[in-house]
Amino acid sequence: MSLPRGRYFEAILSSVIEHAKIVNKGMSKLVELVSNIPSGVGTVSTLYNELNSIEEKGDELKKEMIKELKAAYLHPEDRENILRFVLSLDEALGFAKAAGKRILLVLESGVPIQGEIQVLMKEIADKSLEASFKILELFEAINKDPRKALELTHEIEFLEKKIDELRLEAVGKIYLYCSKEVKPECIVIPPIIEDLEGISDIFENIADIYRLFTISR
Repeated sequence: MSLPRGRYFEAILSSVIEHAKIVNKGMSKLVELVSNIPSGVGTVSTLYNELNSIEEKGDELKKEMIKELKAAYLHPEDRENILRFVLSLDEALGFAKAAGKRILLVLESGVPIQGEIQVLMKEIADKSLEASFKILELFEAINKDPRKALELTHEIEFLEKKIDELRLEAVGKIYLYCSKEVKPECIVIPPIIEDLEGISDIFENIADIYRLFTISR
């Protein structure tokens, strides 16, 4: 298989880049939301609504891109891999939205989120945002500098490992806290951590898809 070229690929890649920009905006909004947990329900609710709007824009673009892919003259394997890019970007936004919604629900229910857990959540969100910038750089480099794009896949993988370490640190703190006394936060906080960490897993998957592109050339 070879990387598709020509106007069809250029048009679709342009749409993928726009999709990646929307994902980047979503990650930025998620960081803002997590940073404002101490501000309370009102602020977090507003930020969640903004995040939800970004996710909806991404969903609309995804639908348009799927239509484009059906009509484009591409090799079936190329079409499949590009579709995987699109669906993965959509999934990353879905994880961000889910994390934001869970945080809002927790605050609305009055369940506290420990300060040290908030710090770790913020670190995970920050690194996810950093990874989203690298995902955008990767797509922009596919045609201009394939070698740079490949280097970016390694950087994305490195960030995923760091995020996983933060997840384990957060889970360890929750286990220690909950071993002394089981409270509602012992149930509702872990899924938030998992959603936040899941974003970087998706970004690493995108990096792996690109590696398949290069290996198959």
